Order: sequence, then structure tokens, then C-alpha cells
Amino acid sequence: MSKQLYITEKPSVAASFANVLGVQISSADRGRGYAETENSIITWCFGHLVTLAYPDAYDPEYKLWRVEHLPIIPKEYKYIVIDNKGTAKQFEVIKAQMCRKDVDMIYSCTDSGREGEYIFRLVYHQSGTDTPAKRVWISSQTEDAVKKGIEEAKSIREYDSLSKAAYCRAKEDWLFGMNFSRIYTCQYGRKLSSSLQEEKSSVIPIGRVMTCVLGLIVDRELEIRNFVPKPYYGVTANFLSKDSEIAYKGRWQQKKKESKASGDDLENEEKYISKVEAEEIIKKLEGQEAAVKKVEVKIKKEQAPLLFNLAELQSEANKKFKISVNKTLEIAQSLYEKKLISYPRTDSRVLSTDVIPELPKVLNGLYKNADFKESIAKIKEFGTLGIDKNTKRYVDDSKVTDHYAIIPTYVTTELSRLDDDTRNIYSLIVKRFLAIFYPPAEFNTVRVETAIGSELFVTNSKTLNVQGWKEVYDVTASKGEELSESPIQRLIKKEKCDVTGMDLEEKETKPPARFTDGSLIITMEKAGKYIENEELREQIKTCGIGTSATRAGIIKKLVDIGHIKINSKTQIVTPEPKGEAIVELVRHTAKELLNPTLTASWEKGLFMIENHEITEEVFEEKLEKYITKTIEKVKRTAYRRA
Repeated sequence: MSKQLYITEKPSVAASFANVLGVQISSADRGRGYAETENSIITWCFGHLVTLAYPDAYDPEYKLWRVEHLPIIPKEYKYIVIDNKGTAKQFEVIKAQMCRKDVDMIYSCTDSGREGEYIFRLVYHQSGTDTPAKRVWISSQTEDAVKKGIEEAKSIREYDSLSKAAYCRAKEDWLFGMNFSRIYTCQYGRKLSSSLQEEKSSVIPIGRVMTCVLGLIVDRELEIRNFVPKPYYGVTANFLSKDSEIAYKGRWQQKKKESKASGDDLENEEKYISKVEAEEIIKKLEGQEAAVKKVEVKIKKEQAPLLFNLAELQSEANKKFKISVNKTLEIAQSLYEKKLISYPRTDSRVLSTDVIPELPKVLNGLYKNADFKESIAKIKEFGTLGIDKNTKRYVDDSKVTDHYAIIPTYVTTELSRLDDDTRNIYSLIVKRFLAIFYPPAEFNTVRVETAIGSELFVTNSKTLNVQGWKEVYDVTASKGEELSESPIQRLIKKEKCDVTGMDLEEKETKPPARFTDGSLIITMEKAGKYIENEELREQIKTCGIGTSATRAGIIKKLVDIGHIKINSKTQIVTPEPKGEAIVELVRHTAKELLNPTLTASWEKGLFMIENHEITEEVFEEKLEKYITKTIEKVKRTAYRRA
């Protein structure tokens, strides 16, 4: 009798598929690396089992790092099983199952993304099997999702473009790492060690994404270090209205100059005037009476924030709970494998239309959780669900790539069963999801303009009138908003006011803030802000530096190799002396390696392969030309560190 073989990315994920397939995985099965029934076999990887071979697999001379060997660009890439006893054993187990004569179909059940595709394809090709294979593509580990994924599995040929992008990504990282790490180590390793007073010659690891991120961190640190604060001044006035007897404070408003900025933009700008100018304003206005010129009352509605993608979840958890981005990813992956949330390694912040019919089931599942029952009961009271396929803010197929935003599933658990960090992450995801079903929050905003002679003073107030979604989800407050606590909405236009005091304000310009673990992730995701060319910025807006699956790992690696450090309490990121020295070195020899534009555009190229916009041959040709040209440039450039 023929059998179907199912291969998951990890042993922990195999249980989800085993339940659906009716396979019992015993401790003996785990020991031998697979489980089997009359119709099905299930086995698992340990993440990556196969990898690109090191340069000496192409030529034994490459064991020695020499400048004259570079660039090393294989004509045909070689792959090897990772040199680890457990990994090698499990690969042989999977290979044996793949090559069985009674297996007539293989199902790829690795994570539904570029890296998951790569993990399976490497094992599939390395095994030498010619058994046909299908791809199970799911966005959650629930029983329904797994069952549907198996039923609707497509031929792996449907995912060839994703596979090609994955292979190109790996080749790209190999070429960057093997070539640039070698040339910088050969040419500058001893000098760097000497300048840092290290005993051994330094290996200088260079990575396509890693070095660019290190450059961002070092540049920010240098900007802060070299920042010279400049004083600037403002004027505030204290008023007491004569009729309503309301005491309030106003801030002097600079007269509008020729500018395309809106009123709100001008209102929020810092007013840079000298101390002399500020003192002249106070002197000019002394003894003059004031009058209310305008009272503007508005009701502003604010919709719930977009759903989480991985970067936003990592950033919010970092701000609220000081959880590192790497820890957040680990927790999110664990919640996914426990069937509690959808696939976490996503860049999307909206839902796809095909998940909309599942939303009532998700809400009903969460309703069984005592911690969320009250919030969901209110959603039920609202009547018809406020989210459907036409709710473009939260449902938009054009903004969904491989997976929709991170949301909870209908499977839930008591929060008391989770550790503190996991409970916080899970609650964030659930509450952010529930918030989109609530009505907008409503604010009463008041803006008062008070005139003293020809000068204008502005006072703002903002009061939450209707909680709406804020009842269920507490957004991290923005800083710097100055609001009056006085009941200024009761002031009347043309009402006279006494000026009870005027003050000179002295402030200093401030340097940019250092990156935190969370803000660095967002910066990597939104690489376009560093790109001056508008056309290129638009072209790569779907791509950042690295991917949702790799960004946390890149930051962790920079910490592990001693190029940066992260304060465990504040999560503030700063460069180590070695990291600064490497960035200085690269900046003087091949500064394009630090350029976010270049790094993000390579990511865009991979995205274009996935979408059939360019071929892998075109991508690899450009890549090889770039590697060759830049290696030759570094060879020609001599740099002496001061």
C-alpha cells in the first residue's frame, strides 16, 4: 500500500500534523526520528539540516585565507549536511523515508515562508529522491488550518519562484560573507587587533545585512557624540479671563512665514528665536491687555491601530515590557506552535479577505477565555461585526504578502498558565485584534488663540470623550504633546483677559535618541527613510534591511560577536569599540557596504524573483559583478587607521 510522507520544520510542529493524520508519536518514534501508520509517515527537520559548503570544498587551497584567491565565486554551488552528529543522523532518517518505494507523495510542511521553503528544498534535493512533492501552506497550526492545508496542498512547482529567491538569498549571503570577511581580515585583521590591544589577530566578519545594521548603530552614536546643543528661546503668558475667570497658559506663536507647511505642522514646530528676540517680545507686550481671538472646538475620531506584523510586535513589546526582540520572536514562534496565534514571521499588518469568514470562530473561541470574555461580550452587543472584506483599513489583499497580520486563533489558554513574558506578548496580540472590532475613540480638541497686541499665543486641550477601542487596547503614549488642563472650551471669542505673568523659556536642541532593541527593528523594516531617491524609495517600500524572519537574529549576532551591546534594563543599543573600528574601516574602503539603499535593493531583487519580475540568472549576474568590482576596489584601497 502506498504512503504519504509529511516533513515538518521542527519536532514540535510535527504534533500538529500528527493529530490531524491520526498518527501517535511515541517516545520511541521520537528516538528513531519518525512515526508511521498504515497510510502516513511523519518526520521532521531540526531547522536547517543542509547548508552551502565552505570554500575549501571547491579548492583545498581555500583553507588558507589569501587575498589573491579573491573573489571566490563558484560556478556551481555545493551543499553539505551540517556537521553535527544529531543533524546528520536526522538527515539520513529523512533521506531514507524520502527514498522508500512505498512512498508515492511527499508533503512539505515546513514554515510557510522563504526560509521554510529553503529548508525543505535543500533536504529534498540532497536526498536524491524523484518522488513528487506537494506544499502545505498554512497560516496557523490549528487543526482546521492543518487539515485544510493538506487538502489544498499544491505541487511544489507552484512555489519554484519562492525557492529560487531562497537559493539566491543564501548564495548572496555566502558571497558577501566569504569574500568580504576574508579580504578585510587578511588586509586589516592584525592592524585592527593592534589598535584594540588584542593579543590575537582579529577576524573581521562582514555580512550583507549585519554590517549595514552595524553602520546604522555606529552612525547614530557618532551623531550623538558629536552633537553640540544649541539654546533656543520661547515665550509663555499666563492669562485670567475676565468674564469666565479661567486661568490658563498660552505659548507664543511665531508669525507665519512663507511656507507650504499646514497649520498643524507649524503648531508642532520648535520655534528657534534668540534670547534677545524673546526678551524684546516680553518687553513690547508688558502692561498690554489680552483678548481671546479664536476658540476652535472639534471632535476628532481615532481608529484602532493596524494589526501587528512581527516588527511592530517586537517594537511594542520592547517599549512596554523591555522584552528583547529576539525573545519576542521566540515567544511568538512558541505561541504559533501551540496553535494560539497565526504565523508570526509576517510583514503584513492587515488581513486577507479569505480569513474574514473565520473571524466569528476566533471571537467565539476567545470568548471562552475569562480574561477576554467581557471585551468580546461588548463586541457581540455591537451587533454586526465591524470588520468585513470591504473594511480596507484592516482587510486588503494587495497589502498581504506570504501571510496576513498576526492574530489569535480560536484556540486559547488561561493567562495564568503562561509565564509573565509569554502572557504579555499573547495579551498584546489578542487585545490589538479585539480593538479593531470596537468603534473609534473620540476626542474633544480645543485650540484657543489669545492676542496681546499684534502677537498671538496658542493653548491646546484634548479630552477623551468616548473610549471606543481604547477600552480594550492601551497604546504606548506619544511624547511631547503639551496640553492645557484648564476648561478652555468655556472661553468666549473677544473675551478680555488679564496677563498675570510672562516667562522666558530657555531650551536646548537635543541629539537623536539612541536606538533601542525595538526601534532598531522598526528602522530595519522601514529602510526607505534613509533613501533620498524618491523613485528607489518607492520601489523598495515593500522591503527593508533583512526580513521579518532574520532581523532579530542579526541583532543577536552583532551582540554575540562583540560589535554592539544592549543594556538589559533599558534595551538601549550602543556600539562596542571593535564595532566602531570596523565601520570606520569599511567606510574608508567600501562605504557602499554600509548603505541601507544598497542592502534594501538586494532584498527587493529577491522579492522580484518571487514575483516573476526578474530571473535568478539576472540577479546572480548582477550579484557576481558587484562582488568582483567591490573586492577589487578593496584590494586597491589602502587605509591606515589613525
